[in-house]
This record gives sequence, C-alpha cells and structure tokens, in this order.
Amino acid sequence: MRRTEQGDHVDRYPPIADHGMVGDLQTAALVSSGGTIDWWCTPRFDSPSIFASLLDSERGGTAVRPRSSRTAAG
Repeated sequence: MRRTEQGDHVDRYPPIADHGMVGDLQTAALVSSGGTIDWWCTPRFDSPSIFASLLDSERGGTAVRPRSSRTAAG
C-alpha cells in the first residue's frame, strides 16, 4: 500500500495514468483501471460533475464498481 509523507493512504486515489476516458463527443467519464467512474460531467462537458471521487474520495459521490472481477468470454 502506498503512503504519503504524512502516512495517509493514497490507494483511494489511483494515479491519473491508471484512468481511461469514455465519451460520446458531448461528455466524457474518467474510468479507473479498477472499473470505478471517478469523474463524469453530464449531459455536457461544462455541466456540474455527477461523480467527482477523483477530487474527494469520501464526498465525491457514489462509486460505481463491477460486482465481481469476472470478464466476458470472447
């Protein structure tokens, strides 16, 4: 587990490099490699954020996570 100089846990804030962007030319969401939606403004880019755990993991909204680590068979 990574720690800051103050000893706080930082696992709740994945590095920005561990995120991908999903969008539709009107809005976009940042999705972590763990499957959580950490930032999403909807219905447009300049709208207020719905999910903002990228900024505050405790008050940034509800985390959306997969129920299990199963993947689709292809």
